[in-house]
Amino acid sequence: MERPSADEFVPYFAGYVAKAKLDPIAQLATQAMEIKELAGLNDSGATVRPAPGEWSLKEILQHLCDFERMFAYRALRFSRGDTTPLAAFEQDDYIAAAEANERDLATIVEELVLLRASMLLLFESFTLDMMLRRGSAGGNSVSVRALLFITAGHCEGHLEDIGKTLEDGARIVD
Repeated sequence: MERPSADEFVPYFAGYVAKAKLDPIAQLATQAMEIKELAGLNDSGATVRPAPGEWSLKEILQHLCDFERMFAYRALRFSRGDTTPLAAFEQDDYIAAAEANERDLATIVEELVLLRASMLLLFESFTLDMMLRRGSAGGNSVSVRALLFITAGHCEGHLEDIGKTLEDGARIVD
């Protein structure tokens, strides 16, 4: 699949599109396996924020759940030709309301893995014509194909950050 052109998304998402591989479907599947491995980490350690103002592992994973749901919904709507403008979502407000640190880490991981499986099936069902359809979210035009690449790149960035945190010896591991 070709990478989306710059007019298929706003510049804010360019970094995510750049992190996506040329086969974002395969990348999404690989990421699901990496995410599944996080379920065995220390549950209480997963509530620790690496630095003030940063999210804990549970909050990052909850954010990925929220993101998957939002972007799958957008992709579904736009792929079906629904051009009704959609509102943006404020990720920090969603994380504050989710109370992710009160949840069990394994449950959040399971939720994200199941959401990812659903997202994979959704994107695999789209024809090329559907992938090229566009809609408006947060006042900006975006194609379904760009949503796929953004989702893969967005998750990749968070997985890289999680990996760095684990390498730095965060209290997430026993």
